[in-house]
Amino acid sequence: MPLYYLGTLGWHIVGNLPDQYKQYKRGITEKSDQQIEHTLAIYDVLLKFLLNSAVKRIIKSEDTFWQEPIGLGIIPDVWIQFTGGEAFIEVDLNTEGRAVVGRKFDNYIKFRDSGNYGRLFPGCRFKILFVTTTEERIESLQQITTTDDIWFCTMEEFLREKLNHAHWFALRGFYALSDLGKEKM
Repeated sequence: MPLYYLGTLGWHIVGNLPDQYKQYKRGITEKSDQQIEHTLAIYDVLLKFLLNSAVKRIIKSEDTFWQEPIGLGIIPDVWIQFTGGEAFIEVDLNTEGRAVVGRKFDNYIKFRDSGNYGRLFPGCRFKILFVTTTEERIESLQQITTTDDIWFCTMEEFLREKLNHAHWFALRGFYALSDLGKEKM
């Protein structure tokens, strides 16, 4: 399997500092195949946002921000602020069991309910965009979801449709990213 990673131009375009490129490249070559596949899937999602929205801020899992004691208890794949909203993004390759994903969801909800999210991201709405492999996986994970703040979509549909297409499935129906913060009751 060939190894793909951002070149120096791509590294700069997605908003990274040029002096951190060598460390990034070394880290990529040291990752396992599964980690590389996950990283590339995250980049696919980020590129869709970068090409189709005005992205204001991206905090990736490697950012030292997540190493601080903020009360989240997990390291998100990405937190992104873009035209129309902000959200955590979790990319799932169906390698974690339902119990692991359920604990992840619980940690996110505790983080929101504790008020820590509002303190760290004032004025930002709380949402988790969970991009996964299949509709069957979504159905399975939806059974352990207790909040409409977690939206699901398959990677295939996310990449195929327009960014603001109503393909996000949650407990109360289907949503478009323009629906962030104004979900149906």
